[in-house]
Amino acid sequence: MISHGIQEGMVTDYRKITNPLDASETSGSMELSYLVSTPAVINIIIEASSEMLNKLLPPEYTTIGTHLEISHENPTLVGEAINLRIKVIKLVNNEIFLEFEGTDSVGRFCKGKYERYIVNKDRLLQSAYARFPESQNVQ
Repeated sequence: MISHGIQEGMVTDYRKITNPLDASETSGSMELSYLVSTPAVINIIIEASSEMLNKLLPPEYTTIGTHLEISHENPTLVGEAINLRIKVIKLVNNEIFLEFEGTDSVGRFCKGKYERYIVNKDRLLQSAYARFPESQNVQ
């Protein structure tokens, strides 16, 4: 069992001012380029949860996402400040179950569940290289 500081019930608030890099440029419609995209929201969820959890682990460990359920309910304009509240719902061995809710100045724009897993960084890389042995010669 890995010794860490992650506990059920932990909550973090992650605030970000959205910017043009968060826009819906891949939607195929320039008319939507002033809206925050779902892929950007997912990236913010990953960033916020990683920031919350990884600092509570020994240096040789990290967390990786294994399952994400998101409901992107309302549009948010690029330039808006958003807040993402993430809560640790349950811990089972090395698996962390999270719930999140995103709000902007008008109200909730997203919610969902996210599962992350605590892994040893070296073992993760070894596993990846074992799956793709040709890539070891590229370094």
